[in-house]
Amino acid sequence: MSNPKGCKTVAGLLLAAVIFSFAIGSNADMIQPRRLVNSHTAGVLPKGYYDFETRIYTPLDGMYGTGMMMGLSVGLTDRLDIGIMYGGDGIIGSGKPRLNRSPGVQVKYRLFEEGFAAPALAFGYDHQGYGGVAAGTDFDYDGYLYKSPGFFISASKNFLMLNKIQIGFHGSANYSLEERLNIHWPNFALGLDMGFNEELSIVLEYDMGLNDRAFDDSKHARIHKGYLNAGLRWAFTPSFYIELDFKDLLENKGTEGRRWGWSREMKIVYYSHF
Repeated sequence: MSNPKGCKTVAGLLLAAVIFSFAIGSNADMIQPRRLVNSHTAGVLPKGYYDFETRIYTPLDGMYGTGMMMGLSVGLTDRLDIGIMYGGDGIIGSGKPRLNRSPGVQVKYRLFEEGFAAPALAFGYDHQGYGGVAAGTDFDYDGYLYKSPGFFISASKNFLMLNKIQIGFHGSANYSLEERLNIHWPNFALGLDMGFNEELSIVLEYDMGLNDRAFDDSKHARIHKGYLNAGLRWAFTPSFYIELDFKDLLENKGTEGRRWGWSREMKIVYYSHF
């Protein structure tokens, strides 16, 4: 007959071993991505480093060709980086492109470094949204289909699982300035990144979509359903990677009579120092 006390002891030891395998790998020196798919993490560029990012996407309204945005970010100190991004819909293809109204400016400051138990914490402002502009679609505002974060705060914590796989957990809260007269609550996002080796990693995020309006208020997304985004990163070198993103996998973006469906995007990033 089995010994209940012994079973509990073994189960406790196994649980402790699993927790220990995570905790012993906790390392504040691990590289944190600055973003997942769209949402911010607590990662910043080190002083003297920069990255050049290109995003290629298809506008969801179907009226324009392939969109493109390009951005440059620079680490001014080990805690502060700034960036700017600009582009528009239909840059690739025929016809007249629809450019964004203004460049998207981003400032991020890393307030606390990551410790053995405590996460890293950063805050900032980001004026850049994604997915193309909403003007001319079924939506009735002039911002982006996926709103710019506006003011945000983000937290990140890294672990080394089984001494091989780097995994980071991230959370953020933001208050977008788009439609600020209609939206009266902040938004939240959760996600993770997982690096299997020096080349391949995945990112996953869930944007809760709390700053979208309900159907009975206007023609926006399903309120409080959120957007599930995922990405696969392939780093050809330590300073260059390509990422294929899959956005709104739950297909919650759209209008009352029409679902936009999930979409695919490509991100190309070059990272170096002066």
